[in-house]
Formats: sequence, C-alpha cells, structure tokens
Amino acid sequence: MGLVLSMDINNKVINRFLCLCASAAVGAGGMYLYNKKHSSSSSGGGDYKLISECESVLKENGVDLPENADAESAALKGYLSVYKDEYLDYTSPVDAEAEYVDNINKFACLITCGYKVARNDSGELEVKEVEDGSVAEKQGLQVGDIILAVDEKSVESNGIKNTSFELLGKDGTVMHLKLKRGGEEMPLDFTRALDDTIDTDEVSAELKGDVLKMNIRSVSNFTSANVNGYLTKYNGKFKKMIFDLRDNVGGSMDTAISVADMFVGEGYITRFYNDGREEKIVTAAEGTDISVPTVVLVNDMTASAAELITAVLKQYGSNVTIVGTKTYGKAAFQDSADLSNGGTLIYTVGYCTIGEWDSYDGKGISPDVEVKMDKELKNTDKDIQLKKALDILG
Repeated sequence: MGLVLSMDINNKVINRFLCLCASAAVGAGGMYLYNKKHSSSSSGGGDYKLISECESVLKENGVDLPENADAESAALKGYLSVYKDEYLDYTSPVDAEAEYVDNINKFACLITCGYKVARNDSGELEVKEVEDGSVAEKQGLQVGDIILAVDEKSVESNGIKNTSFELLGKDGTVMHLKLKRGGEEMPLDFTRALDDTIDTDEVSAELKGDVLKMNIRSVSNFTSANVNGYLTKYNGKFKKMIFDLRDNVGGSMDTAISVADMFVGEGYITRFYNDGREEKIVTAAEGTDISVPTVVLVNDMTASAAELITAVLKQYGSNVTIVGTKTYGKAAFQDSADLSNGGTLIYTVGYCTIGEWDSYDGKGISPDVEVKMDKELKNTDKDIQLKKALDILG
C-alpha cells in the first residue's frame, strides 16, 4: 500500500490507524480480512517495517513532510487504491465542505442575487463576493459577513454544508439570516431572487435563427430546472435544437434522466448493481415531449451523465444526429457515504445500459458524423463541429 505518514509515527500507531481506516472504508467484512492478514504485525513488525525504513532514509537526508500535509487522508487514499475501482475516492472533511459550498455558488439563485460564499480557513461560512448593484448589495449583504444561521438553523448545529444549502430557494421567498460583521452579531431578512434562465456555470442557451443551442457543461440536481427554464423562455421561438455536451464530464444520473425525459416518449434505462440487483427506469410515456430535429455535439470528454443524455436522445428522440468525436465511455455510476469524521467516500455501485444498446462503458459512443477539431476552437468562429451541426439542421 502506498502510505504517507508523519515522520515520527511508530509502527504500533500505524497499524492502529490503518485498522481504523479499513473499518471506516469497508465495514466489518473488510475489517475481518484486514485483521486476519495483519494480526502477526500488531507488535510493530511485519510489512510496516518498510515505513520505518523509509522514514529513516528521508529523515537522514533532510526530507521533511510538507507543513500542511494531510497524512490521514493520504493513508486512507493509499488503502483505497488497492481496490479495482478507478472512481473510488475519499475527500477529507475540510475539502468536502469547501467543495460543497463552492458548488452552491454555481446555482441560479446565488448567481441571480449576485453573491458568493465560501468556507474560510476558520471553518466559517463567509460571504466572499458581492456584485455592485446586485440584489445582495441592495439588501445589505457585505463581503466579509459571516453567516451564522439561516432561518434559525445555525452552522454550529446544522453544519456548514446544510446551512449553505439553505441559501437556495424560490424566487421571492424570505430567509432570516444571522450574521457576524466586525465582531458584532446582527439579523438580516433577505428576499431571494431566482431566474432559471440566467446563464450559469452549468447551463446557458442562445437562439441562432430558429435553432435553440443549449450548452450543458455539467449535470447537477438543478440542471433540469435550468433546462426547463430555457425551454419556457424560448417556447414557440425555435424549430430545431443543438445540445452542446462537449467537455461535459457528467454528474447526477437521475438529473440526466430527467433532462432527457423532456425530449422523448417512453424509453428505458437499466441499472445493474454490483450486488446483483437490476433496476429498470422508464421515461414518462405521457407528457409534453419536445420533438424537433436535434443535433448532439460530443467529444472525448463527454462522459457519464452526459453520455446518458446522448444515448437516450439518440435511441428515443425524434430525428437526432450525434456530431463530433467518440465520447469518453463511462456507464459506471457512483454513490457516496458520509464518514464519521465528516469526510466523504465515493464508490462505484454499478453500471447502466440504455434501451437495447450494449453498455458503452470503456467503449464510448461513436458519433453519426465524425468531425475532429482542436478543443480550443469550441464556440469560436472556427468551430467546425458547430458549423456541421447547423448545416445538418439546415
């Protein structure tokens, strides 16, 4: 196992710590196997003598562990690396919180209101940006404000992730903030603004004549609402569509199904779980399905949930053409578990197939019309993939 631990840690502590890592990661079954394999080395000998050897060599040659190194996370990642799961990953509590809060900034509510939040070095939820003339500025929010609570749900009791999520909400709803500003606590009643048609880091759209070009850069829980917002905004103004899924590495599988379902009738996706279960998901046979000539733009970084959208549209959509280059090839899907230390474990639970297609996992989806192009030309005047899409739609 590849391990990075502090220089002065002894083998007894190392073994105890690795037992804890194993227990947190794989439960009782994995713990049994771990103890069985390493029971002879509990006194400090065995395989982990190598760690002491490495420690001695490094120390003698003046190599120190970086000041901010997270040895615990490094050790756990080393343990997890022995599994045959290329998507298996561990995120430390600090990184998990920071990443979650950063993602909140990408949603239409905060973008419409014109402010951003972040987890600061003290573990507080801090207002990092407020746009001039924005809804947030007009209501008195300031850079440097520490958000202590939202609607009486405090960061201390509710956690920074759950509290940041409370910032999201419907247009016109009021949230009661408790702030700390300049060391003093103060209340602020804040009326949310939400425009589902505002361009976000995830979704944007534009009309090119009678063609609606929808750019979907990632797939989160809010993507379907953004897509639906643009469809409502441009209702009756387009007769053809382009889905630009280039460089979309995926995201939420359930949201991808919801997005695709807006454009197809009845179809099905099958999930095959590692434990032998199978789950068949049927897209809605009834409802308002948008059936217009469509081109889906893809490349080698179109992956996961974005590939699912591509496959569903191609199999069950009306007059759909895939243009670009072969996609990444990820039909495996993951789940996550919150660990006792506040960190997050992400692991693969199965793979999916679309309709009668074989799994595209590890293979990718081949375009109907292959157009190779330098990625740097995407959405420029030299974007020949987009030009081909427009030519196909006429």
